[in-house]
Amino acid sequence: MQPDTTRRSLLGGIAATGSAALAGCSGMTPFVGQRLERSETIDPDDAETVAIRGEAGRITVVGNDADEIHLELEKQSSSIRTDLEELALRTDRADDLLELRSEWDGNEGWFQSRPTMNIDADVPRDVALETIRTSVGRVTVRDVVGDLAVDTSTGRVDVANVDGAVGVTTNTGRVEVRNVDALEDVRTSTGRVGVDVPAIDGDTTIATNTGRVDAAIGPDVDADLHVETSTGRIDVGDLELTDVDRDDDRVRGTLGDGGPALRVETSTGRVTLTTLE
Repeated sequence: MQPDTTRRSLLGGIAATGSAALAGCSGMTPFVGQRLERSETIDPDDAETVAIRGEAGRITVVGNDADEIHLELEKQSSSIRTDLEELALRTDRADDLLELRSEWDGNEGWFQSRPTMNIDADVPRDVALETIRTSVGRVTVRDVVGDLAVDTSTGRVDVANVDGAVGVTTNTGRVEVRNVDALEDVRTSTGRVGVDVPAIDGDTTIATNTGRVDAAIGPDVDADLHVETSTGRIDVGDLELTDVDRDDDRVRGTLGDGGPALRVETSTGRVTLTTLE
């Protein structure tokens, strides 16, 4: 798989290093607080998989042909009293898994706040990306290999070009999963969902409580399709369904030869299913 996007084109410019209380003539709201940036290179040391965990902050991962993991880290806090050195990226090795995680050893108090760390990683394509977890922050992934699970509490998830299966869990945030080998469960409480479903392995659910769902389903998928919405329209487009059972708020049918359950659900929102080209 050839990369169609580089980390630099995804991220754009990065602000200057160090403490900042920025003001200018542009009319933009100044950043008040402090910011610290650094670059780091990590040797995977024959690790077969990598996991990235952050507490708060954006995580962006792009695969490349390098032998090492290159990181651009940006730490920032709205408080000038917070010690950014107490927020660090640590590495752990367990068998063939290399874990990168942000940890804060500081305390919240008067004139201090919990800092954030943005992690931008270039990862060798011969190292599988296994997990990304963060509490608050956007997750973007491009051009990687591995069966990937993304778990975030609040933040948009945007995944594309993965040689492997992808599953996503988030409470609040839009989810986009495109050009992957297979889809696993995709769930969000609030947010629009757009996914490609080229294949599934076992029962699979695509669900949001509040938000529209758009799913492009591969023509070779064999599954028992269950589509439900409490408030919203269901459009199954040109899908080749047999044994169709349709009501106002649900559609059931057989894709191909049938098989595991493929559930597409939303409480409030439209569901649109199309054939993946």
